[in-house]
Formats: sequence, structure tokens, C-alpha cells
Amino acid sequence: MESIVNKMSKFAEKLQRVYRGAAAPMGFRKSTEVEPPPLLLIANLTKAGAAEAKAVADAGIDAGIVIGVGLGAKGFGQLSKAVDDVPLGLFLGSAEKEEIAQSVDLGCDFVVFDLKTLLEAVSREDVGKLLRIEPSLDPGLVRAINELPLTVDGVLVAGEELSVTVERLLICQRFTELLAKPLLVTVNLSVTRAEISSLFQAGVNGLVLPERVPAETFAELKKTIASLPKAAKRKTKGAALLPRLGGGLGAEVQEEEEEEEEEQEI
Repeated sequence: MESIVNKMSKFAEKLQRVYRGAAAPMGFRKSTEVEPPPLLLIANLTKAGAAEAKAVADAGIDAGIVIGVGLGAKGFGQLSKAVDDVPLGLFLGSAEKEEIAQSVDLGCDFVVFDLKTLLEAVSREDVGKLLRIEPSLDPGLVRAINELPLTVDGVLVAGEELSVTVERLLICQRFTELLAKPLLVTVNLSVTRAEISSLFQAGVNGLVLPERVPAETFAELKKTIASLPKAAKRKTKGAALLPRLGGGLGAEVQEEEEEEEEEQEI
């Protein structure tokens, strides 16, 4: 039986590969490592039956997610079997510690939790962790996520607005500047190739689709993602943030950028 200590989240591993890019082969050896996709695609399977979940998994999704609290072992087991090797995660929200513990014990690969979730409830090291935040979260708190004593494998920017507006794109770019972690966003069913490309250039690493999206749609989205340019993602500059009076977050980020440039020159 596999020990908890040796278990690693498949989804967290995928997310890190996309975030950092596939490692170049050493010397003249050919790399057998499959190049990661430009973006990961995550399906919300909360209302999906086993047959629907299997069809979506076969369409090439990178992970599935369901609302965990209240989901029984039988229901989770059926979904997990249906998606086979696709990582399955649970959205925990801010439920009670006991409810969260019962949900995590179902055997999920990763969990999605928010700022109101009890720290002790998500302290286990054998599951991947995505922190869900609102677009309106203070930039100082966003940057503080990097220093959390809790391991956070990625950050999901959620919110009621699922359309890719100019404002959402600016938020993604700003969060990319502030975070040293993979960034995921929720999008709607009508997301276009141009919008996906813009999110990719802004530094987004994964897209989370809503419930009841047809398998055919996921297959088309996978083709769209695969067709994105292989060029490096847009490199944002912390200097774009305006400093507050007496210094502040923008000034600190700008100073760090200047120090990095000086080190490169040396």
C-alpha cells in the first residue's frame, strides 16, 4: 500500500510543469518527456454522472473538480473510476474541519479552498492545494500568498464574472506580477481562441470551466490550446504598479526588478 508520505498530487505536478515549462534535455540526449500543454483544462464535474464524466475525461481534460462537502464515498468512487487516470479534486470552501477531513479522506488528488478555510483542515501534505481568491483581493494580500507557511500549489482567481473582460485581463496580469505560483482562472463556455490566447499571454496557466460543459466542447478547447504559439508567456514588470505614498507595494516590486537587472548585468 502506498504511504501518505510518498504520495504526490498528479495535478500539482502537471501544474508545475506547465508553470516552469518542460526541462531541456541534457547534452545530446533525446528527451522522452512529453512537452506540457500551454494551458491546463479543468472540468467542473459536480453535476456529472459516471458516463458524462468518462466522456469528458476522454476528451482530454487535465483534471476534474467536484464540490466535496456532502459527497459520499460511493459517489466519489464512481466519479474517480469513471475519469480513470485524470486527477480528481474537491472544492472545500469554508466548511467545518470535520466535514473537510471526511471529504479529503475520500482519496482526492487535490483540494480547492478559500481564505476562510481553517488552516488545520488543509494542512495535509499528501494532496495538492489550490487557493481560491476573489479578483478584488488586496494586492498586498495576494503577494503575501508567496510566504504562507502552508504549501500552495496554485492560485485560482474566481468570482461571478466569467467573461474575459479587459478588467479581468488586467487583474490576471497584475496577479502574475505579484505571485510566484501558477495562476488559474474560471471562464465561461463561450470563451474564444482570442480570449484564451490573451489569458495565456497574461501568464495564466489553467482554465476552469463551469458545470455541464459537453465533452465535444472540451475536445475543441484542447485543440485550441494546442494551437497556441509556443513563444514564452508575456513577462510582466512589477514596475507597472504605481507606488503608494511613502513607498509601498509597487515601489517594493520595482526595487526588486531593478536589483535583478543589476545582478544580470554583473
